[in-house]
Amino acid sequence: MFPLHYFLKAWRLRRLQRWAKTWRVISRSGLEAIRMYNLIRAELFKLRKNRSFWTMLIAFAVLSLAYPLLYYFDHRSSGQPQFTGAEFLISFISSNAYVIKLGVAMLAGFFISNEYASGIMKTIASTGHTRDRLYTAKLIGFAGGAMLLSLVFPIVSTVEVSLLSGFGQLPDESTVLFIPRVLGLTLLYTAAYAAIGALIAVIMTDSGKTIGGSLIFFLMIDIVLAGIGSKIDFIGQLYDYSIFKLIGDIGKPSIDSRDIPALLLVPLLTIVLCALVGIAVFRRKDIK
Repeated sequence: MFPLHYFLKAWRLRRLQRWAKTWRVISRSGLEAIRMYNLIRAELFKLRKNRSFWTMLIAFAVLSLAYPLLYYFDHRSSGQPQFTGAEFLISFISSNAYVIKLGVAMLAGFFISNEYASGIMKTIASTGHTRDRLYTAKLIGFAGGAMLLSLVFPIVSTVEVSLLSGFGQLPDESTVLFIPRVLGLTLLYTAAYAAIGALIAVIMTDSGKTIGGSLIFFLMIDIVLAGIGSKIDFIGQLYDYSIFKLIGDIGKPSIDSRDIPALLLVPLLTIVLCALVGIAVFRRKDIK
């Protein structure tokens, strides 16, 4: 029989080995998180330094100021009642979908595809980071820029109209959470569109092709799916539960509680699916 202290020694050794293994896993995970954090910081830094992004931001702000003025002076000359800030937001928030599509398409070309032509993407890919992390960081930085662009029209135009004619009152059926809900869903759906735009950018790699292809896709997909969906029930149901159709429900004064899960889950699933496909494409991409 072995003495008791041999068993205790072996037991302590096994515990130390388990602790060491656990510590290695935690350390490795921590290092991976730090690397990912640094990659995201680098992408956000490049976004802040991107002239095309700031040009788009300023252009969207100018257009957001000019657009309400057209209605203001037209109503003033015709004697019609002016829009209040709340009325303008509810009436024209659906128009922001076109701003989102345009912003995503242009930013995808200038922020993602342009790095292929300039050789930056090749340099980044040779730094030792996995392509999964590189694509994820790029998508987060790109989505962040697109989300900022998506808020310009609803915020700038609503503030301007409120200064000109007052904010007014929200419809009786809406709640105090109407504005946070509108802005939150705008950000969520913009992120979903950004995931699609990033996928198109990785496939095409050329800035001009990415912008043109994205715009054609975003502008035609509604017509195509609605047309086919009118003849094929499955496609019609698919379109009804797609971000292309549901984005039109963002500005509704009130949303039925039964519709909220679809409004939240559809864009989230779109982001995950497009991100996974984008990572798979980026892994196999020959970066020159």
